[in-house]
Amino acid sequence: MKPFKTYRQQLAILRGRGLLIPNGSKAMRILERENYYSLINGYKDLFLSRDAMGNRVSPEQYISGTTFDEIYSLYTFDRELRNILLEALLKFESSMKSKTSYHFTAKFKEPNAYIEMTNYSRDPAKLKTVLQVIATLSNEISKKAVKNGPIKHYLDNHDGVPFWVLVGYLTMGNMQYFYESIDDSLRNTIAQDFGESFNREYGSVIHFTSEELQNILKAATFFRNVCAHEERLYSFAMHKPPRSAASARHLGIAPALMSGGNLFTMVAFLKLVIAKRDFKLLVVKLNRLFAEYSTCFNCVNFSVIQSKMGFPTNGKNLL
Repeated sequence: MKPFKTYRQQLAILRGRGLLIPNGSKAMRILERENYYSLINGYKDLFLSRDAMGNRVSPEQYISGTTFDEIYSLYTFDRELRNILLEALLKFESSMKSKTSYHFTAKFKEPNAYIEMTNYSRDPAKLKTVLQVIATLSNEISKKAVKNGPIKHYLDNHDGVPFWVLVGYLTMGNMQYFYESIDDSLRNTIAQDFGESFNREYGSVIHFTSEELQNILKAATFFRNVCAHEERLYSFAMHKPPRSAASARHLGIAPALMSGGNLFTMVAFLKLVIAKRDFKLLVVKLNRLFAEYSTCFNCVNFSVIQSKMGFPTNGKNLL
């Protein structure tokens, strides 16, 4: 285990690796607020010297002229980036819950229909997922049944807990697996609801499929977790990117630009599933953030950071 280091010792180590820290007192105050590992180890990569093969030089050394403030700027940029994306993801999550609970309840009107296996897909390959979904819903009711709130109220005073009440307690991941578990007819109905909203607002005629919505849900679950757990977002990319070619065609974007499973992929996906005014606000906020931080870096061009996010130079126009 690495030995404990004081703030002064941490700064001394950074200076020894070539990082410029003109204001030690300011840097110490930052380290008092922010975790050293999250700040330095999380965001130093772009600023480290590399050999001709692109590998980090050993022992670790910073690019000449790199300052502590630049690393901190990337750290705060990423924090603001997470906040902006999370706001848009929550709007999609809310819409997904609303549309799903509406259409599921319209089709299956009996109380507690969501714990009946017959109301889910009959595909044998999905049996395990169906059972897990039913168990998750049942456990959520059990946990909330002992606490004052809507679920306890419905259990005490009505026949059961309506799905439109229960859905408010589910995570994006829960919704992803629930959508995967329901029958194809219902999956298509919910996807068509999103497609009709997009066509109405953008004056388009696209056929939005359940597979596309499933892929967007998968991506949204990953990115929401990154935002919620304050993990590094700007360079995050899904290990197995979801299929995006059909969505790219709907948006008039070259499929290759959306194939990386990175931030640009997620932002482009959101255009299909949130209100037009909300998506325009998302793009405006991103553009403002990019403009604000574009002059904060000296040894690394901001275009390198944009590239890590998957944003092409004309990303603003594409979206």
